[in-house]
Amino acid sequence: MLKKKITFSLFLCFCSILAFAQTKTVTGKITSADNTPLSGATVMLKNSTTSTTTGNKGTFSISVPANSSGILVITYVGFESREFEIGELTTLDVKLTETSTGLNEVVVVGYGTQKKSDIISSVASIKPEKATRNATLDVGEMLRGKAAGVMITTSDAGPNGSSNILIRGRSSISGGTAPIVIADGVRIGSINDLNPNDIAGIEILKDAAAQAIYGARASNGVILITTKRGKTGKLSVNYNGYYGTQTAKRNFDVYNGQEFAQLKREADRAVNRNIMRSDALIFSADELAAISENRSIDWSGEILKPASIQNHDLSFSAGNEKTKIYVGGNYQHMTGIVPTTNTNKGTVRVNIDQVLTSWLKAGVNTSFQNSVSSDPGVSGIVRQIVTASPLGNIYNADGSYNVRPGGNQESFNPLLNLKETQNRVTNRNDIINIFFDVSPIKGFNYRLNTSRRSWNFKELNYNTKLSESGVANGFANGSIFFQENVEWLVENILSYNTRIRSHNFNFTLVGTASEQDYYSFRNSASKIPNDILGIYGLEAAMINVPDIAGNKRRLLTGVSRIIYDYASKYSAQITYTGNGSSVFGTENKWGFFPAVAVGWNIHREKFMSNFKHLSNLKLRASYGSAGNEANGPYGSLSLANQVDYLFGVDRISGYTPGSTLSNPMLKWETSTTLNFALDFGLFGNRLSGTVEYYNKRTTDLLVNRQLNASIGYTSQPYNIGEIENKGLELQIDAIAVDKKDLKVQAGLIFSKNKNSIIRLYGDLNGDGREDDDVGNNWFIGQPISIFRQPKYLGVWQALEVYPGSTFNSATGKWEINGVQAPVALDKNGLPIVDPFTGRTPVPGSVKIEDKNGDGKINADDNYITSQNPDWMGSFNLSAIYKGFDISVDIYTVQGIIRNNQFLYDYTAGGDLRGNRNGIKVDYWTPENPSNTYPQPNAGTSPPGMTNLGLQDASYWRLQNVTLGYTFSPKVVSRLKLNSLRFYATGQNLLTITDYQAYSPEQDLYAYPMTRNFIFGLKLGL
Repeated sequence: MLKKKITFSLFLCFCSILAFAQTKTVTGKITSADNTPLSGATVMLKNSTTSTTTGNKGTFSISVPANSSGILVITYVGFESREFEIGELTTLDVKLTETSTGLNEVVVVGYGTQKKSDIISSVASIKPEKATRNATLDVGEMLRGKAAGVMITTSDAGPNGSSNILIRGRSSISGGTAPIVIADGVRIGSINDLNPNDIAGIEILKDAAAQAIYGARASNGVILITTKRGKTGKLSVNYNGYYGTQTAKRNFDVYNGQEFAQLKREADRAVNRNIMRSDALIFSADELAAISENRSIDWSGEILKPASIQNHDLSFSAGNEKTKIYVGGNYQHMTGIVPTTNTNKGTVRVNIDQVLTSWLKAGVNTSFQNSVSSDPGVSGIVRQIVTASPLGNIYNADGSYNVRPGGNQESFNPLLNLKETQNRVTNRNDIINIFFDVSPIKGFNYRLNTSRRSWNFKELNYNTKLSESGVANGFANGSIFFQENVEWLVENILSYNTRIRSHNFNFTLVGTASEQDYYSFRNSASKIPNDILGIYGLEAAMINVPDIAGNKRRLLTGVSRIIYDYASKYSAQITYTGNGSSVFGTENKWGFFPAVAVGWNIHREKFMSNFKHLSNLKLRASYGSAGNEANGPYGSLSLANQVDYLFGVDRISGYTPGSTLSNPMLKWETSTTLNFALDFGLFGNRLSGTVEYYNKRTTDLLVNRQLNASIGYTSQPYNIGEIENKGLELQIDAIAVDKKDLKVQAGLIFSKNKNSIIRLYGDLNGDGREDDDVGNNWFIGQPISIFRQPKYLGVWQALEVYPGSTFNSATGKWEINGVQAPVALDKNGLPIVDPFTGRTPVPGSVKIEDKNGDGKINADDNYITSQNPDWMGSFNLSAIYKGFDISVDIYTVQGIIRNNQFLYDYTAGGDLRGNRNGIKVDYWTPENPSNTYPQPNAGTSPPGMTNLGLQDASYWRLQNVTLGYTFSPKVVSRLKLNSLRFYATGQNLLTITDYQAYSPEQDLYAYPMTRNFIFGLKLGL
């Protein structure tokens, strides 16, 4: 037995020795494409449990069977895996390529680029192909719903209109809130100065770490745009064009002729002891004729007409190893839904890159844009569409326009203004940017960047004697206006990149000088005796008032930035910017804005190697400041006013001190932001996203402080207080299906921002609390923009005032047994009193809440309501099946309150007086005791009517649906083309909202948003 045991042990030992003799060790190093060692990469023998991970220097060692046909699998999160047959291998050095999941995309940041995986500040990158799905002439509108924390609202949807862009809330009380726009390193005036089809990339800088390098004016955010450049290879020609139609849409109805007639009857009854009078005493002859013939004018149908929109883009790209050129030409034409409104715009861009020597490169970026548009005062016409009487005649018997269609002085024919008002605007924008790159040694680059930007604006406006203003004063009037802006920029940019083993450094130094020159001339002419020469007859006017203005502003900037990265795991960035601006006081012209950011790629740690499905996990944080000039040229100075006086019989001009006191201590507004973010990716980044929290504090707010006029001045520019914007952002992207013939992607964006005033003037009254500014509606702890008014409770009902009564239409009284009913008593046994009027309540009148129960309505009864939304978001879905593609964008804004003047304002027809038409509402009458809107009153607006305007403006919108087909390469080659695609797009297809207006995001008289249907073609040669 013992012999057998010994024999068996010797056999096992022999097998072990034999097995050891049949294994070998493979050593090697794993790096990225740029030779950065990859620590924590996995090296595994396929179909076995044998594996190891790389060390800090990317090296590994693994035992594998000798002369094996086995396979080594190399994997690293965020990189493509690779496989190698072992065979005779003993050493193996491998370079891994980053996966095409977006982390290796190059993103433009201030004065440089970074891989998306290395960015540690808050930068939102928008792919142009997603933005241009919105086939619109407004580039700002293309950004809607594409980046968290970016709110887009359409202020003017007409030809040559534009959107408002707000990034992470309002940060200034009196200064502007628009972000600065940088195109190819040069600041431009408006995002619409660009042709959308020339855009190659869009980045939005949202936190101070990203913005600080721009210092001045960066506190409202920065939009970086990169335009297309020439590529090496044969000439490439691309065309993209579309044509579409626009139609008006609105979320309200107005009274038709019969309904408006009944409104006038009810309004007349209210001022005649609630007794209905005969129509002959209420209506004009034209109105009576329309009522008897059951005629009604649909002003919306008469004025708002389907319109067209078209865009044509042609681009050329070519290049070789030394010279690359891109040329893009664009033509846009849009006719408005309001006749005679239109715009024509042409843009030409030429970008050239030239290699002069091995160490010297040069480039030119140029853009030339010209537009001509017409708008005969749409704001007034949009109002008249709603308020013009539907009773009467549009035309006189001779076919001319009837000035007062219903014979009512308050109702002007809006078609007359379309015919008798001319407004022509010409814009020209030119940008010339020349740069040189000097790279004498590896990693070092010096760029000299120079540019000149000019903007010329010309407006000719003329109102004939038959226009609304002409009829009012009996004369024609007009004006001419010329404006020119020129900006010069010179930048010196030094950058140096180096790597020491796993340590990567980037150093950037920037020196910038810029100057803006502005001048304008306006001549306003009134009392023009005739219309023979039109706008060219201004010199014949009885009154001509010239106005000449001009200013200059200068800015100096110095920037230093260091970016450090260790093994693509740990990152840090430090930025320090100094700006000197001519618009501030002599003692504070310079502002200094530091920022720091850190990042940790957690998923690249060794301890995360077991989380196979986790492809990205990065924690980043930043803290820093950015500035806002928020002040016009000479804004810190006390200026003089021109005053005319008589010297004998001659009129002489002189100057007297102005009403504003100078402030040599006036300084920059400064926004300081704390930002935390977590980026994540799962399943090879098929599911990825970002969660971000920020807190932005803006101090030294620029305001005009009111002074006691007895000192000789009424105001002074001043720095006060502090504002806070804090919020949460979430962005999730998913590739739901990724197969050969089918790919489905979805995206979700959520943004929430809370704006509040932290400090204003301090504690001036000594009560231990920060003081509010009631006059300006600024309250500590509340947003900058608020509504402050008492709460509307509804309408006083007859049975509340006269319990047990019935209405007698013959006497106009509420009676009990034929006798006027007594007024109801309060809890003290006294007749009830309307706290708003201090008198007995009138059935059908507005009921306002007495918040504090003191029996009267005053400021103590006001409620504060924010004008900001609770949150906003978007959802997008896209799918590609073989050659077909479809995309759907949904956008929403929730919890926002707006003041709807259509519901109460006299000029908007909302006060129910019956002399203007308006939005149809359920108003109170003795026979229809509505609790929604009060009784119409022809004599005056119902008391308290202005408190009815606040309305929920939340909405969901089907923003965009695009369906396209891209022809296969086989078909395209037969047609001797490189690419061919047809597409159809619907925009603003459906808006779900309770807000009664043309759009829940537009002001009362803004050019209405439209529903668009567009058909397009893209082809490449």
